[in-house]
Amino acid sequence: MLLRQGESSARVSHEVALLPQALGRRLVYVDGRAVPVRLLTPGTRGEMAGGNAQATGPVAIVAPMAGRVVKVLVAPGAVVAARQGLVVVEAMKMENELRAPRAGTVAEVRVQEGAPVDANVVLVVIT
Repeated sequence: MLLRQGESSARVSHEVALLPQALGRRLVYVDGRAVPVRLLTPGTRGEMAGGNAQATGPVAIVAPMAGRVVKVLVAPGAVVAARQGLVVVEAMKMENELRAPRAGTVAEVRVQEGAPVDANVVLVVIT
């Protein structure tokens, strides 16, 4: 459902958590599902079409909250597509698949399955 500023929906309610990441990016949890976003200032809406596809340089995928690594889905050197699953972290009795914000190559995997993780710890680095 798309709502414009000032509109409201009495029929739908969602629990949302917003966690800051590097370079103006945020990880938004909507009803427990992680959605990477980038906040844009007014006048930069045109950037949305190119989005992260044009981004360069390393990107660190971090644990949004303390938990346990359930599954590592990639290995160093793997080529990944945008939105491809990288790591599954269990936190607060919910499994969260952390996905690549853009296409790239996995440079580092810093965790292993079963390992506990703290919030904001780097799990995977993509170049």
